Amino acid sequence: MATKINNGNGNGKLNNRPTDLRELLILKLESLYDIEQELIKALPKMAKGATHPELNAAFNEHLKQTKEHAKRLEHGLKLLGAKVSKLKTEGIRGIIKDGEWIIHTIKDEDARDASLVAAAQYAEHYEIAGYDAAKKWADILGLNEVKDLLSETLKEEEETSKKLEGLAKSEINSHVAISSI
Repeated sequence: MATKINNGNGNGKLNNRPTDLRELLILKLESLYDIEQELIKALPKMAKGATHPELNAAFNEHLKQTKEHAKRLEHGLKLLGAKVSKLKTEGIRGIIKDGEWIIHTIKDEDARDASLVAAAQYAEHYEIAGYDAAKKWADILGLNEVKDLLSETLKEEEETSKKLEGLAKSEINSHVAISSI
């Protein structure tokens, strides 16, 4: 089994390689747990930075979902007999930094909202890829309860992505286009 070294900040590094798909699944759940925890911190900032009421509401709604996603991952890790822990995932930190840059740098409200939608879609697609892989691995391993937890979250992530896309197409991107004329 791949083990983590305690490096003093709670984010262990792997000291050897996982030996099977079950271990990879545990690592994937730990990385998804880290992603959800980081988004729990970032979504309130994104909601505050959004000026379009529907975008603000979407961020706040997704924050509630994200907290549930984290709870499902905790349950999934326990079902696998693993300790609930995070495996630091740099990718989400970069996506979140992009969102923070948008909030602090783009002064035009319509352009900032359009950019926040794009940043949120990056995060959703990143999560969708992770949940899809984990769900497939749980299915291969015959871990139906874990697969069902992951499927539920995957469905919600895909719905959020579609909602963001709808907002961009129907409202937000047209506002920024009009303000640019």
